[in-house]
Amino acid sequence: MDELDLLARALPDAPPPSPEVVARARTRLAAGRTRSRTRVWAWALGAAMATAAVVTAITVLAGVVSAPAPVLVQPRNAELLQLADRVERLPDQRGAYWWEVMITGDRVSAGDYNLRTRQRIERRVPLNTAERTTILSYAATALPASAADERAWRAAGAPARAKPPCPKGTPADDCRPVRITDQLYDCGWYDKGDAQVGDSSVASFTLADLAAIPADRNGLLAKLREYHRVWVSRGFEEPFEDFLPLAGNLLSMPIRPQLRAAILRLLAELPGTMVHGTATDPLGRQALSVTLTRDDAGSPSYRTLLDPQTGATLARVSYVPGSSGGDVLSYTARTPETGWTALPPPLPKSCKASR
Repeated sequence: MDELDLLARALPDAPPPSPEVVARARTRLAAGRTRSRTRVWAWALGAAMATAAVVTAITVLAGVVSAPAPVLVQPRNAELLQLADRVERLPDQRGAYWWEVMITGDRVSAGDYNLRTRQRIERRVPLNTAERTTILSYAATALPASAADERAWRAAGAPARAKPPCPKGTPADDCRPVRITDQLYDCGWYDKGDAQVGDSSVASFTLADLAAIPADRNGLLAKLREYHRVWVSRGFEEPFEDFLPLAGNLLSMPIRPQLRAAILRLLAELPGTMVHGTATDPLGRQALSVTLTRDDAGSPSYRTLLDPQTGATLARVSYVPGSSGGDVLSYTARTPETGWTALPPPLPKSCKASR
């Protein structure tokens, strides 16, 4: 049964089309079938989301029009593209200081039980380059990693401190006993001569450097190639394609929304990028979980957890191999306090100056 016979059975009371109409309809139908084998159309939805669709339309000019519903094919990493579309419309906000508050955590063994360490680090970067960056950090603390670990810890006499394992070559500061408590203590601060923002995995950035990165795709790629050439000059041997996923590290930095949207779109194109859907970050917030580089067999799984409204990185998390993202090995999370501020965040009176 062809489409014209189907229409006739569905509408028995409709007057039959004339031979001329039938001939024209069959000609259009044949042409539509030929095109459908060779062409796939893509439409841009908004500014950032692209949806591919294959549509075969049959129009019979006999007073009746029939068109099957389009078959939509969801683009790869559509969630990232949708997020980029939302982010691009956000206003750009600035202040006198970029205040970054990070919580880091690791899973460590204390013999018969495991602990989860936690440390708070703050960085205040001034927009005025005449001022100095201030770094404040608290001593690491720990708690039993699970209910079973807590029972083992109590069976061991509930010690107030535990010494983490210290393989040969471990820095002395990392071998200090960790206090088992959920209270912050023993903080120190120091001024930093430069005004570097974030880590140096892509490049060393000041606030002015970040503001100068182009937000269009071609300009962004050209800038990333510049950063890659610097890495190559320092002995980095990976090709540019392997360097590209590092652009995701910019999402944790104070960049304007339009640049963040451009980076999200770029990441969505990369073959190693995979979206895992909604997850809960180490601080209990809902996030979009993304893999930016493929996991190696037997190695920890790494996830970047993005704010579903702003596209900024909430946390980076590594999971135990084979745990399907359920058992955290380590993490770095940015607290809700992170952001622009008009006034320099005060240093706690209990914190001592160091260096």
